[in-house]
Amino acid sequence: MEVDNYRKIRLRLTTIFVVLITAPLAILVVMTTNSLRETAIEKIEVSLARLIEHKMDVVSLFLKEKEDLLHMMVGMYPISYLGRQENLDDLFIAVNKTGSIVDLHVIDSSGRQLAYTGPYASSLEGKNYYDAPWFQHVLIKGSHVSDVFLGFRNVPHFVVAVADPLKTYILRATINSEQFNKLLLSTQIGPHGDSFIVNRDGRLQTPSRAGITELSDEDRLLLAPHEGTAVFQRQEEIVPKTQELGQVDLPGATAIVKRQESVVATRWVKDGEWCIIVKALIEDSLDPFYALRNKIIMVIVITSAIFLTLALLFTNYLLRRIAEEDRQRAELGHQMMQMEKMATVGRLAAGIAHEINNPLQMITSQAGWIGELLPEEDRLQVRNIAEYEKAVEQIKHHVRRAGTITHRLLGFSRKISTEQQNVDINELMEETVSFIEREAQYNNVTIVRNYSPSLTTTMTDGPQLQQVFLNLINNAIDEIGPGGVIELTTAMEKEKSIRIDIADNGHGIKPENLKKIFDPFFTTKAPGKGTGLGLYISYDIVKKLGGTISVANRNSGGAVFTIVLPVIDHG
Repeated sequence: MEVDNYRKIRLRLTTIFVVLITAPLAILVVMTTNSLRETAIEKIEVSLARLIEHKMDVVSLFLKEKEDLLHMMVGMYPISYLGRQENLDDLFIAVNKTGSIVDLHVIDSSGRQLAYTGPYASSLEGKNYYDAPWFQHVLIKGSHVSDVFLGFRNVPHFVVAVADPLKTYILRATINSEQFNKLLLSTQIGPHGDSFIVNRDGRLQTPSRAGITELSDEDRLLLAPHEGTAVFQRQEEIVPKTQELGQVDLPGATAIVKRQESVVATRWVKDGEWCIIVKALIEDSLDPFYALRNKIIMVIVITSAIFLTLALLFTNYLLRRIAEEDRQRAELGHQMMQMEKMATVGRLAAGIAHEINNPLQMITSQAGWIGELLPEEDRLQVRNIAEYEKAVEQIKHHVRRAGTITHRLLGFSRKISTEQQNVDINELMEETVSFIEREAQYNNVTIVRNYSPSLTTTMTDGPQLQQVFLNLINNAIDEIGPGGVIELTTAMEKEKSIRIDIADNGHGIKPENLKKIFDPFFTTKAPGKGTGLGLYISYDIVKKLGGTISVANRNSGGAVFTIVLPVIDHG
């Protein structure tokens, strides 16, 4: 009879443990996986919204850059200059370093072509553009970015055109479609994702990644005007890969189209004339979710098995020890001590994690700072820069590995420092010299330092100012050649200003070039060795820092660049 009672107790306890353990865990699995999936979809929507915002910025910046470039050329040069073929050819070479422009047109207000440079000269000769829609838009608005059209060349393309203030002529640039299309084709949205640009009429302005040539009725609903970025979920028709490869093109074969959930984002650009459409299939982006879900299920199954095993063992333990109440109490006391010990270990682990995070954060910050500085360095001047960049990435990688141990316990906060800092110009100049001193020695160039010991510090942007110093010294090294001398001088000026002179004993600068030495795209270096932007950027940096930069020829030979910066007190 007593044995039967023990069996009944064992059966009841086992049933209770099975229900109490498996039921909550099953509910937990369902709730957790559903929550994780919803969170994953929300992340997809946020990611897609950020992606389309980025693509909008890229497309808008690309078009604005081309429009601003044409405005600059129209503002700088009269029609008498642009209308000459050789001048237009030179300008085309100067402004098209990246190859993003196919050709340039100069067209008068009657639609007659005055000059052309590009690969379609023979097919466009003698054409009149007066009746072209884009031409009329430019005459009305002063500038226009067209839709994609065939035109006289019978090749799909689109143009950016601007008129001079009096609208006596128009400067038109044809955009390289391959480069423009890459702005969207490079989008990472999964194997079944799609991205393209359409106009208000639903005609594609860029190729579809999925290969569609016309919008479906469902896609045309996306063209409803709206502000900002619209992101929503919908059912998307997906054609299996076998059908994409043409394996269903058989008599009597029926195409099977699957409908799956997708996230679609739209954003109007170009003043509401173009719409960027980006689609991402949810299933394509849920691999991390499925991997995490499977891990959770595996952990819960293993945990359930362990708990059930422990429950059975505990039941047997209770039944065997029921007569030994004192010993059981002692065992429970021992378990409580173990639990307290584990809690203490947990608190200790949290404290250690906090202490570890501080140096990890400092290492990450310094490695990031080094990584940000390295791209600004001249790769020709810094030896083993690739090894340095690799070392920085390895540091970041291993810091991230160490950080994952403590990331679940503590949050990280990132310091954001301002650009302005208290700078010692002499120290900044000496640090700059250290970057290029080896190259100077290799070229047998002597660097003479005339630093004022009474120079005061000033609040300014050290890294940007160092970029100016480095640019001027490098230019001096290129100019003077082997055996030359570069003099670096610092001094205090009146009205609390700092004067920096960077002089060389080279051939100097031709008088006719002195006035345009800081102009964009102007360079005296051999073709392929200079972009004509270094001094322009240096001029812009110094101006933004509240200073002035000038250049003059020295009486003793060579040139001297003079920078005057205001002294700004700290605080």
